[in-house]
Amino acid sequence: MRKKLFIVIAIVLAVAARLTGFVAAQGPHGRFGHHEGWMLRHMTKELNLTEAQQTQIKGILAAEKSKIQPLQKQLHDNRMAAGNNVTANFDEAQVRAQANQQAQIMSDLIVERARTRSQIYAVLTPEQQAKAQQLMQERQQRRQQHGKKQSLPQTQATPNQ
Repeated sequence: MRKKLFIVIAIVLAVAARLTGFVAAQGPHGRFGHHEGWMLRHMTKELNLTEAQQTQIKGILAAEKSKIQPLQKQLHDNRMAAGNNVTANFDEAQVRAQANQQAQIMSDLIVERARTRSQIYAVLTPEQQAKAQQLMQERQQRRQQHGKKQSLPQTQATPNQ
């Protein structure tokens, strides 16, 4: 039961962390700067967070942002470098080295996000934890349904004449 709860929280917070990282990449005046703080507002509304919990979570998210931004930049830079190294001479060793580097960076990101989720979860009351689990399960179900809709072959209607 706890494992499922952690997994569900991990999924929701991973998405939120991506949004936080994307907003951070855009900057305070960037295209998506108006979304800053969305996750905390959403959690406050859905889980009825207290002011103290909001303050704690805001600190956790700020710390996460400072750890994840450099990793996201590394990931982006490595992807760009890999894309720029397209030549007629295939060098498998170089491609494997870049792939291994990408895997390590992604692994570091996953660990940081899991750490953040765990810290946020620890701030919640048992009732809030249960509500968070319920919300994450509902979200997972919606994602699965959306995925099923996307995987169905789309038929084109032909007009009857």
